[in-house]
Amino acid sequence: MASLRLLLGMIPATAKIEQAEKALITEFEKLNAFSGSETLKKFNELKELVTSSGFLSEKKEIESLNYKGSEEFAKEKEFLSLSKAKDLALYFKTIAGSSLKRFRDLDGSEKISGYETLEKLVKSLEFREKMKTKEFKGSDDDKKLQEFNRLKSGSEIIDYYKFKKSKEYSNFLNIDGSSKLSRYNELKEYVASKEFLSRKEYLLDKKRFEKTEMFKSLEEYNKLSRNEDIVWYFKVKDTNKFDILKSRELTFSDEFDGDKLNTNTWLTSYYWGDKLLKDNYTVGNDLHAFTEKENFEIRNSLLKIITKPQKKEGKVWSPDGFKTKEFAYTSGIINTGRSFRQKYGIFSAKVKLGDPSAKSAFWMISEKITPHIDVCRTAGGKVVSDFFATPEKRVKSSIGGKYANDFYIYTLEWTPDKLVWKINDTEIQTQTTDVPQEPMFINFSGGLDKPINSMTAMEIDWVRVYQPKK
Repeated sequence: MASLRLLLGMIPATAKIEQAEKALITEFEKLNAFSGSETLKKFNELKELVTSSGFLSEKKEIESLNYKGSEEFAKEKEFLSLSKAKDLALYFKTIAGSSLKRFRDLDGSEKISGYETLEKLVKSLEFREKMKTKEFKGSDDDKKLQEFNRLKSGSEIIDYYKFKKSKEYSNFLNIDGSSKLSRYNELKEYVASKEFLSRKEYLLDKKRFEKTEMFKSLEEYNKLSRNEDIVWYFKVKDTNKFDILKSRELTFSDEFDGDKLNTNTWLTSYYWGDKLLKDNYTVGNDLHAFTEKENFEIRNSLLKIITKPQKKEGKVWSPDGFKTKEFAYTSGIINTGRSFRQKYGIFSAKVKLGDPSAKSAFWMISEKITPHIDVCRTAGGKVVSDFFATPEKRVKSSIGGKYANDFYIYTLEWTPDKLVWKINDTEIQTQTTDVPQEPMFINFSGGLDKPINSMTAMEIDWVRVYQPKK
């Protein structure tokens, strides 16, 4: 299916892939930043609080409170019942009236004691016998009898003894100082207290929970639960959306943002030419000489390796050794042989190869001529990917030359048991035998093995290398 898509040109657009990756990286960076934010910290704290058994239990208890089922209600009910009791009502009527006061004023007084003394006298048998005698009339005893009758018929004495014998007074004596009265007074004081009135108001308040600090915490939690960033965070954090970013780490990159090539990173010659000859050289049927600087241009975060008609003397390697000759063209080569090598990982570059008839390449090699991996190159009007396990053992895959004339992302995915070539995330070929097991370095080169009439350039926007996270 990949071959068909390549044939038909039905691969994802380079810009779309870059935009998607940029958006993914931006979102991942946001995720990592937000994971340490005060907003998330507060949300997690609140979530732990409001979902705790203690919080839920207390919330349920507060919301289930009912005045009718409370101790306060029972005491108020008892007080109201006592307030309606007839004996207590009569008691309070008595102590509020004048009869009890008059009674208390006379009770124990000399007037009552004098009256009761006279009464005892006049009712005695001896006194009654004296009343039958002729000497009684006008006597002191007669005067005492008259005084007794006067007192007896007086309203004070009548009222005094009438009250003393009344149900009202009997009720007073029964209630006064009783436990019933004590309980009434206790409850009366209780239901009039600030504590009772406040508690009653609280228990009758249907919105009592809304006035608690717990409710404020719950409201803040609910608000944060609707927070756009919080919703997004929990939606994506446990998905596989960022697996590719989590699974790799960047080990090498060059975005070519400066105005000249970083020579601490890149050699502008073959690695072995620099190491052994301290000079550049070309090989085989190459029609070009490599220059150190003249064929490189960096502008607008883009590296161009220029291949152009230009006479130049240079070295060429042959089985007989190095020879000097004059070339009709010049080009350039860069590599990381001195600065960066890696075994396994993802090796990727955004490249416009240029004229498919030229010899532009993104390739990898180690200490020896093989293994050699062409991530991509132009040859014979096509874009090619190659793998040389040995000089005699080669696998090759080619796609149309149209892919040379625009920017594409070429990638090699290298694991201990597999090599996978891709263009814009579309697989070109796979190799599962003779997989290299030694660190390799990156090369980009231009050049020619057949003449062309004009200048061409291989353009590199960026190069990035990743390794699996351990």
